[in-house]
Amino acid sequence: MKTSIRAIALMAVSLMATTAAVAQQRYDDNRMDNRYDDSRYNDMRSNDRQMRRDDRRNDDVDQRIDNRRDQRRREERDSQYDNDFRNRNSSRQYNIDDLSKAYDEGFDDGQKSFQKQGKQERRENYKNFTFGIYAGGNSTRFQGETIDTANVSGRLGYQLGFFVRGGGRLYGQIGAEYLTSSSQFYRPGDGKVNGLKDITANVDQQYIHVPAYIGVKVAQSERGISGVRLQVGAELSLPLSQNANIVGITNNGFNNATLNGLANIGFDAGPLFFDFVYHYGFQNVLKDASANTQRRVLGVNVGVKF
Repeated sequence: MKTSIRAIALMAVSLMATTAAVAQQRYDDNRMDNRYDDSRYNDMRSNDRQMRRDDRRNDDVDQRIDNRRDQRRREERDSQYDNDFRNRNSSRQYNIDDLSKAYDEGFDDGQKSFQKQGKQERRENYKNFTFGIYAGGNSTRFQGETIDTANVSGRLGYQLGFFVRGGGRLYGQIGAEYLTSSSQFYRPGDGKVNGLKDITANVDQQYIHVPAYIGVKVAQSERGISGVRLQVGAELSLPLSQNANIVGITNNGFNNATLNGLANIGFDAGPLFFDFVYHYGFQNVLKDASANTQRRVLGVNVGVKF
């Protein structure tokens, strides 16, 4: 019986030892499995990081390759452009004399262009605005007076004047002139004054005229500087002095101002011009209304326009 108990006890101890050994083995196996799983996870993370680093490195390499390729293309393009430029200009080499000559020619061209523009502006202004001065001679008589062809020099005078003209083909003109003239004055006598039946005397006159015209160019050049003109107008005639050597007439016997009509035909030849002017007096020079003393003046002028 004791033997049986011992045997049972030994079997129990052996079973317990075996169970403990199996449990220890399982525990160790589980630990090993867990270590294996952690190591594999760490290896996967490490591999993933390495792959990302490799990808970035490859991207950097590719980018550098692309940059180098683009740079080579630019260098080749620039080199080709330089070669083409040198080839085009290889036969055109300029020295300092050539450059100086080109500069002078360019300056001359600029000056010519500026002068041409200035002439064009002056031509346009000339068509719209003209200033002129003139001088000429005249012959004067009173209305109804007969002309003594043997003594024409006794009625000649002269005039000096200026004008301003504005407009194109149809224009207006105003000016001023100084005029001297001499004419024979005839007055029927009554036979009682110094035994004279008729009174005849030379009347020397000095006037300031203020003429105003409306004119038209019946023909003109392209620039408008030459042409043929027709003008009509009127003028205010202001006497400066008269001679007082006429029997029975003093300076107080002359009107202070008279109005004259004007007719003019003119010829422009570049800056020069020639005018024929006829002055027709509307009023008597003398205050005595019974006398025919309306002036008739024919003048010829030569002048310069600006």
